[in-house]
Amino acid sequence: MRNPCLLAVCFALGLAIDAVTPAARAQGYSPTPAHAEPWSDPDPPAEPRRFALGDFGFRGGAEYRAQLVYINPISLNTENARATSWIEHRLRLDAAADWHDKIRIVFSTDVLDGVLWGDNGTYGGTPSSISGTHVGAKDPNVTSTCVGLRSGGDPLNPQSYGYTVCPADVFTVRKLYGEVALPFGLLRVGRQPTNLGTGVQAADGDGRANRFGVAHTGNYVDRILFATKPLEAFKPPDRRNSSASEGLILALAYDRIVTGDPQNLGSAVNQWDTALRFLMPRHALGRDLVVAAYHAYRWDELYSTHINSVGLRAMSRFGDLQAGFDVSANLGSTREIAAAYQVISNDPVVDQPVRQMGARAVVRYDRPLFTLYLEGDYASGSDDPEARVPLTQFTFAEDANVGLLLFKQVVAFQSARASAAGVAVLTRLNAPSMPAQEVATQGAFTNAAAIFPQIDVHPARGLLLRGGVLVAAAPAKVIDPIASLERRASGISIANALVNYAGGTPGNYYGVELDGRVQYRFMEHFLLDLEGAVLFPGNALRDQDGYAVRSGLFQARTTFFL
Repeated sequence: MRNPCLLAVCFALGLAIDAVTPAARAQGYSPTPAHAEPWSDPDPPAEPRRFALGDFGFRGGAEYRAQLVYINPISLNTENARATSWIEHRLRLDAAADWHDKIRIVFSTDVLDGVLWGDNGTYGGTPSSISGTHVGAKDPNVTSTCVGLRSGGDPLNPQSYGYTVCPADVFTVRKLYGEVALPFGLLRVGRQPTNLGTGVQAADGDGRANRFGVAHTGNYVDRILFATKPLEAFKPPDRRNSSASEGLILALAYDRIVTGDPQNLGSAVNQWDTALRFLMPRHALGRDLVVAAYHAYRWDELYSTHINSVGLRAMSRFGDLQAGFDVSANLGSTREIAAAYQVISNDPVVDQPVRQMGARAVVRYDRPLFTLYLEGDYASGSDDPEARVPLTQFTFAEDANVGLLLFKQVVAFQSARASAAGVAVLTRLNAPSMPAQEVATQGAFTNAAAIFPQIDVHPARGLLLRGGVLVAAAPAKVIDPIASLERRASGISIANALVNYAGGTPGNYYGVELDGRVQYRFMEHFLLDLEGAVLFPGNALRDQDGYAVRSGLFQARTTFFL
């Protein structure tokens, strides 16, 4: 299953001591340009421009994209309902207002994110179409794709689930916070990014950073944050460096993760975060050095949860060569997962150790006409769903894309069906929580080790050609934890009860994926992207008959941004 807690913290935050630099606004504080992350595209390359009106300043941004997705087959192991396709919207609106660039309010929302084109659903159902007939449809409604129970299916059988339509949100508020640049640091209060940039534990979802595919809402948290440059306090006032792009930065934060019952304080989930970040624009061997470390402690009383998340991140440029890594681990214990699965397994409820690790490393060589790029990714896994063993499966941030098809679509679909059936089982048995929901990877990279070489070519102004080969295996055999526990409960030993998401024998090899992207950029305000992928599946994706077929994906996307 997925890691039970998302514990990434604000390790990418920056600030100034006496004043915050005008460039670091609206989207959140970014002490180095977006291209400082070697695994991200620098798009947009800078923060929005500030427009002054007397004592007040304003920033804003807008992006609208429409994307066609076609996958055939999405199910590698069945003969029916194999192809799937949809067209979806998303409008992102960003705004910030400030007084003297020191006190500001920041807001970001996604409108119609993932909403399908057309009038969808069943008239009088949930969701309900506007028109009672297809032939008479006039206006679109607000629905999105989801993996749900197909008509006439058994809710306890994962194979009964497939893509269908669900109600969608018109608005999603990603950011809404106020902040003030004090003489000794920065105070920020409200809903804000979990971290800035694209990390293995969390991604802010801003811009168009992914080398393949798109980001959605990103990860955000309700937080009180204070950050400062502590070493500047020991310098004479005339020598203090108020820049947010160099020096040592300390950030402290309190997060309220869950308020399940306002009259039971023990049910609340809280988190304390500490982060250090050191930036050096120039050094003896190169430039744009960033070294960051963080620690987060998450706790609750209801399930005796005590988890520490630690991470280290470093990156730098050495002439045309750029390299960086991001490593994170979750360590601690919780009894929430064991308490929920006890209704299936009848195992005793125990404090399960949490031992999860994820990492990404990239080396790239950039020239005006081409880029050579090599990425390695790792996320620990688990092939034993019993309460007697530690929770070891790490899951990347959902918007930290690894490829286009294998993890983003195929594994996401297989695990979503298993998750939906698991939720149905736990609901019928009145489980105290729903860890089966976390079985669905939502397209994230998990229980995998991968190597991903890529090449970019820029044959003409505004034109990008990109190709990559993703090879992935699983550190632990890929299993469906719910189905495996149900089989064990019938009297089979756990070794013989294990099955993968397709009902087959668990395997360690995901396969090989070929990815391609063609992008045309016009006047820095319009993008046309064509992306394709072919997956050659391995034994981790095969059913009980050893069957899994080759799959293909095509995406076409237009993006308008101001």
